[in-house]
Formats: sequence, structure tokens, C-alpha cells
Amino acid sequence: MPPTQVATNSLRSSARTALVALTAINLLNYLDRYLVAGVVEPLKSEFAVSDADIGLLTSAFLVVYMVASPLLGLVARRGRRTLLLGLGVLVWSVATIGSGLVGTFAQLLVARAIVGIGEAAYSTVGPALLADHYPPVRRPVALCIFYSAIPVGSALSYIVAGWIGGEWGWRAVFYAGGLPGIVLGLACLALRDPPRGQFDAPTPEAIASSRQMSEGIAALARNTTYLLATAGYAAFTFAFGALAVWMPNYLEKVRGWSHAESTTTFGIVLVVSGFAGTLGGGVLARRLGSGTRSSFILCAVCLMLAVPGTLVALYATSAWAILLGLAIASTFSFATQGPVNSVIVNAVDAQTRPFAVGASVLCIHLLGDVPSPWLVGVISDAGHGMTLAMGLVPIAMGVAAAIWFIGGARR
Repeated sequence: MPPTQVATNSLRSSARTALVALTAINLLNYLDRYLVAGVVEPLKSEFAVSDADIGLLTSAFLVVYMVASPLLGLVARRGRRTLLLGLGVLVWSVATIGSGLVGTFAQLLVARAIVGIGEAAYSTVGPALLADHYPPVRRPVALCIFYSAIPVGSALSYIVAGWIGGEWGWRAVFYAGGLPGIVLGLACLALRDPPRGQFDAPTPEAIASSRQMSEGIAALARNTTYLLATAGYAAFTFAFGALAVWMPNYLEKVRGWSHAESTTTFGIVLVVSGFAGTLGGGVLARRLGSGTRSSFILCAVCLMLAVPGTLVALYATSAWAILLGLAIASTFSFATQGPVNSVIVNAVDAQTRPFAVGASVLCIHLLGDVPSPWLVGVISDAGHGMTLAMGLVPIAMGVAAAIWFIGGARR
């Protein structure tokens, strides 16, 4: 076999290994992130706290997560990215285990905040690392596989919480979520760190952003494609953050489902429809081409189709109608994940990419799921009820779709 063919096969094998490992870690990432949503009532009973306090657990995690993301993105510009990634996974896994050992609500709040530091290291480095393993034409599909772990991990968190929490209590839920991360964190250290930008041709925006870090930040502020993708993603994250944290509790309190029914059913619907939607979005993106305009339009159309499903899921009374609405909303919502993240990573050069991804994480959570779970809890506690509070979800989806339509309409 010619040396060039051997080298090509080695690169492809390395890329596949990285994709499998990073997708597995991303699954655990979202499993750990939403464990709180599956044990809302046990936590309220244990610590005598309100809905707004439970929402604050997610907000505290996300505040630390979004602030740490661009800072760790700066660290990833120069250092060994796989080392930073492995350390991040280990930190969040230890903090997740610690969440089950706490004695007060304040200690739980601190533990969940520390989880944000570890997840920030991974979420900043992971997409950039994956982008350097694949050329632009194959990148959307790779990213869709990577982001298909979001619905699977999120769904498993509800299933794990409902099953393990029902059998052994809420503390065991956090132990189960944290222990696998110790193994995966150590495995990260063996991953190959590919050359930055090995498949990317320089673009005018990339050249401008790669000279100095200060110039890179200024270039991001002028990068309209990046800004519109991130702004729409923030509105989407606002909607999904509220839905992910409160929907099982909503089904329990408003529709009268049992705790096990609400967590397990929501988890199963999310894993099946979300996984199908994420991969379907990747297939559509590849058929339409890897262009920015087509990706924007695809995201906007999918999210507009998700809005009616969300309304049915929230306001229908029939269990079958609720399940159908959730399936439609989840399928079309997750179809946006690969395309929008492909737009973000392709809009910048390889050297700036970790910081750009980190800055995007900061923005989408600052404007998205940091305020939304807490805001839904506040509206509910104020006497307006969870039904009215959850109406924020379809509104935010419509805003995200409108922003992405603007992105697609630009030349």
C-alpha cells in the first residue's frame, strides 16, 4: 500500500475514533446536565425549596459554564486540547458525584456550579477538535452525529432519574451520572490532537481574525454570519432550556401524570425523536450542500415546524396528543443542531475556532437557558401557573426561526 494511502487511512481511523469518543462524552455531558430535572420533587422535599430555587440550580451551573467557556477557549488556542478536554470531563464527573453527597441546598448549588467548569472545557474544545478531524464537506454530518448525543443524553437523564431515583433515591442518581465520566475522562488523554485547520482554506474573515487575539475578537463582532447563527441559537436555547428542565414536572403537576410516567415517557420520546431529528437534519444539510445560506434556511423552516408541536404538547389534554406534539417538536428542533453548529465553526478560522465556540456558548446560555428555567419558576411561583409560564417556549422558538430566516436571506 502506498505511503499516502496509509497516511489517509490513519487519518480516517483517527477521525472515526475521535467522533465515537467525543459523541459518547457529549452524551454523558447532557445526561449529567439534566439530572436535576428528573429529581425536582425529591429535591424540593429534601431541602424545602421553591420552584424558583430549583430553576436556580440550572442557572448557577450555566452561569459558571458560560463564563468559563470563552476563557477556556483562549487556553485551547495554544495548549494540548485533548489534555484540557480530559481534565474537564474529570472535573464535572467528580462534581456530579459530589452533588449526591451534599447536606444542604447551598452545597448542592456549589456542586452544580463546579459541574459548569468541567463541561465548559469539553464543550469549547470538542466541536473545534472534531472540526479539525473532518474536511468542510464532511463536517456537517460529523457534527450531526456528535450533536445527536444531546437528545439521547438528555433523555437518558430522565430515564436514569426516574428509575434509579425511584429505587435508590435522588442521591444515587448523581452517583450513576458521575462515575462513567471518570473512565471517559482518562480515555480522552489517549486521543490524537490534530493540526489546527488542516482541512480549511483561508477566508477573508479567517485571515482577519487570525492575526492577533484582540483583532480576532473584533473580527467576531463584525462577523454577521457568526452573530446571526449565535443569536438564533440563543433563542432556541432559551426555549429548550425551559422545556428540558420543566416539562416532566409540568406533566406531573398540570396533567396529573405520576413522577415515573412523566420522566420516563418524556425521556423515551426525546431520545427517539431527537435522535432521528438530529441525524435527519444532517442528511438534509448534506443534500442541500454545506453552504451557509441553505443551513440557515433549513434551521428556520425546521423550527417553525416545531412550534405547532410544542403548542399541542403544552395545551392538549389527551396523553396521545401530548406525546405526538412532543415528538414533532423534538424531531424538528433537533434537526437544527448539526446545521447551525456547522455554520458557527465554518464562519471562523481554525485558530480562532475554540474561542469563537466558547464565545458562542457564553452568548447562547447568557441569553438562553440561564434565565429561562428560573423565569418559568418565578412566573409559576407568582401565582400565574405553570401553564402560562411554559408559553414562553413556543414564543422563543418563533424568535429563533425569524433570526435564522434573516441569516438565510442575506447574500
